Amino acid sequence: MIRWALLGLIRDRTRSLFPFMVVTVGVALTVALFGFMDGIGSGILDLTSKLDTGHLRFVNKPYYEEEHLIPIDRALAGQKKTHAWLKKNGDPRITWSPRIRWMALMDVPDENGETKSQTPVTGIALDLLNPQSPELERLDLANSIIAGRRPNAPKELLIGYLLAENLEVNLNDTVTLLGQSFDGGMAMDNYKVVGFVKFGIVAMDQKMALMDITGAQHTFYMDDMVTDWLGYLPTSVSYKEYPELQQTIAEHLPEWMQAPPSSWASDDEPIVLTILDQRNLRPMVEKFELIRKVNVMIFAFLMTLVLWNAGLINGVHRYGEMGLRLALGETHWELVRRLAVEAFVVGVAGSIAGCLVGGGFVYYLQEVGVDMGDAMAKSGMMLSDVVRGRLSIDGLLWGGLPGITASVLGNFIASLSVFKRSEASLFRELEVG
Repeated sequence: MIRWALLGLIRDRTRSLFPFMVVTVGVALTVALFGFMDGIGSGILDLTSKLDTGHLRFVNKPYYEEEHLIPIDRALAGQKKTHAWLKKNGDPRITWSPRIRWMALMDVPDENGETKSQTPVTGIALDLLNPQSPELERLDLANSIIAGRRPNAPKELLIGYLLAENLEVNLNDTVTLLGQSFDGGMAMDNYKVVGFVKFGIVAMDQKMALMDITGAQHTFYMDDMVTDWLGYLPTSVSYKEYPELQQTIAEHLPEWMQAPPSSWASDDEPIVLTILDQRNLRPMVEKFELIRKVNVMIFAFLMTLVLWNAGLINGVHRYGEMGLRLALGETHWELVRRLAVEAFVVGVAGSIAGCLVGGGFVYYLQEVGVDMGDAMAKSGMMLSDVVRGRLSIDGLLWGGLPGITASVLGNFIASLSVFKRSEASLFRELEVG
C-alpha cells in the first residue's frame, strides 16, 4: 500500500509537490534556527568554561564567596594531594587543570625607569610552559596571540592587545606587578611582555594578563597552592550530566574533610560547582531551552495550518476519486487512513530533505562560522566574535518529527471533510471532472 501511495504521489505532483515543499522549508528553517541558537548557547558555555569556570570547578568556599575581590590568601593548598584526590574520586573523563586568579597593579617604566603608565589588571596563571598542556589548546593561543610568542620562562607575560595599546607597552618590555602575597604582604616582581592576546571580549582585552602558574606561585608566595581546580569534559558529554558528576565528587568530600591535607587552613572548606552554578548561567540556559521549544511549536503549528489548507484544496480536486473509491467498497475511515499514509510519505520525504538543507546550513556555521566583528564582543557576554552553529541529533529530531506530524495532522483534519459529503455527491464530482 505504501508503494502504491508513493507511486501515485510521484506521478501526480499536484498531490505531493506543494506539501513536500512546505514540509521541506518548515523543517529546514526549524533545524537551522535550532542549530544556530544551540551554537550560540554552546558557544557561551564553551568560552566561559575555557576562560573562567571550567565545566566543573573545585574551589575553597571562603574564596568563592569573595571571589570578586580575588582574595588570594584564601587559595587552597596541597596542590599535588588535591589533584590526586580529584583524579581518584572524580569521573575518569574529567581533565583537571590548576589555575591561579590574581590581581595586581601593572607599572610600565619609561627609559629612565620612572613610571610611564600604570593600571590595575586581573590575570590568570596556568600551565603555559609545557608544550603538551591542554590549556594551550583550550585558550587557542596559537591563534589568539596576534603579536609575539608564547611564554617559555616563568617570568614572561602575555597581555591583552587593548591593554598594551592603553599602556603603550611594546614587545619585550619589562613591566612591574605589585600585588598582595598569600600571607598578606606586598608582592612585587618584574615580568617581560612577550606577546599580545586577543580574547575577543573587550573587557578581557583591556584588563587581562596571562602567566605561567610557576611564576605566579613564586611571585605571590603560593608554593603548592592554587585558587581553582577546573574540570573539563569531552564535548560528547552534555551539560545536563554535569550536576550528576558534581554530586559524585561532593559525596566523597565529607570523608576527606575528616582527615584533610595538613597544609590546609582550619577553616578551608572546598566545594564543587558546575558551570551552570556560576555567572548566572543557569537562567540563561533555561531561557534558551524555552525559546527553542517555543520556536519549534510555532513552526509546527504554522506547518499544520498550511498543510491543512493544502489538504482542503487538494481534497476538492479529489472528491471524484474519493467517491469512486467509496463506491468500490472502501469505507470512509479506510479512505482517511490511506490519505494519512500518503501524508506520512510526503512528511518523511519533506523532513529528510529539510534536514539535509537545514543541517547543511548549520554544518557550515559550525565549521566556518559567521564573523560578527566586534558586535558580539561588545555585548558583554562571553562570546567569540565568530558565531558558530551546532549540528546535533536533537536539532534534526526537533525539526524532522514536527514536519512528519504536521503533514499527517494537516491532511487528517482536511480529510475529515469527506464525512460531510454523501457518496453520491462525491461520485458526481467524477462525472463533472
